[in-house]
Amino acid sequence: MTIHLLSGFLGSGKTTAIEQACKYLINSGRSVGVISNDQGAQLVDGAFFNYHNIPNRQVINGCFCCNYQDFENSVAALVEVNRPDVIFAESVGSCTDIVATVIKPLLKYTQNKTVTLSTFADIRLLHMLLKGNGSAFHESVGYIYFKQLEEASIIIVTKVDLADEQLLTEVKQIVAERYSEKLFLFQNSRDPADIKSWLDILDTTAEASKLGSLQIDYATYGEGEAQLAWFDQEIDIYSAENASQDAVRIIQAICDKIGDSKSPVGHLKFLIDGKTKISFTRISDKHDLDDLHLEKKLYTKLLINARVQTTPEMLSALINEAVQGVRSALGCFVIVKSTASFQPGFPKPTHRILA
Repeated sequence: MTIHLLSGFLGSGKTTAIEQACKYLINSGRSVGVISNDQGAQLVDGAFFNYHNIPNRQVINGCFCCNYQDFENSVAALVEVNRPDVIFAESVGSCTDIVATVIKPLLKYTQNKTVTLSTFADIRLLHMLLKGNGSAFHESVGYIYFKQLEEASIIIVTKVDLADEQLLTEVKQIVAERYSEKLFLFQNSRDPADIKSWLDILDTTAEASKLGSLQIDYATYGEGEAQLAWFDQEIDIYSAENASQDAVRIIQAICDKIGDSKSPVGHLKFLIDGKTKISFTRISDKHDLDDLHLEKKLYTKLLINARVQTTPEMLSALINEAVQGVRSALGCFVIVKSTASFQPGFPKPTHRILA
């Protein structure tokens, strides 16, 4: 069995790549499983994989490295119940040091497994950070980002369909100069040909047993995680006219509130009725909401996952103001089923094998 570990910053496109890779492998007659991971417990991605009938487990309330036993148990549960040929394991986007804390323990304490590591990077944020112009993320958040790039031998640069030719050319030139020892794949993860190329690389050249452990300053790493606020909320929306459209209006309002605050966005993920996933890393992308065609309903469930560089209190206030503003304007009835807002704790891995 093969375990493909994915690292990469929040909103880098890991989930989309996994979804498309699972569909490709299933159509090729192979069995798959997914392990999603987050600092929170109410995950859009887990519900999304459930809707698509992709066998999955979740490691919640902390990263793989800090909840290593939960990760290993999730692998074992998928093997016992679903017998996958391939497991995709998506680490939380604020996590790094995967080799020492996950891959080496996995190879040491379990048997008969091949492990790979791919790091994902949104081409637009990668360009911004490499050029050093315009990123509002705190320098300690940038530290995590570049440690993720340093760790893997294979970097998947995603969302190339959203980049113009000049940006694409500049990024290719910069990475060729700065990371000449690494393999870069430039990928539109909704293109089956690109997914096949990535999977072919994983099957042939990405085996991770020889990757070296990072030299990393955990104080700076922990500071970077503490810069980010997590907000998870599940709400029910009732409307006399169209609750689905009211959910879209709430999403638009949340994007507007966070945009007005000038807080840098890691990602904003929304799931409507357990099946329609909407994801942003840039507030300006919210125009895509205009293309949604949702069934007209009087009741809708909305799951919100927001990861933003601000305080949990500020993020909660912004989202609550957005929800209540739409409720007042449209006259819909909103029931908050559950809410969690917090900063990630200091990273304390279960294992850290350096040799």
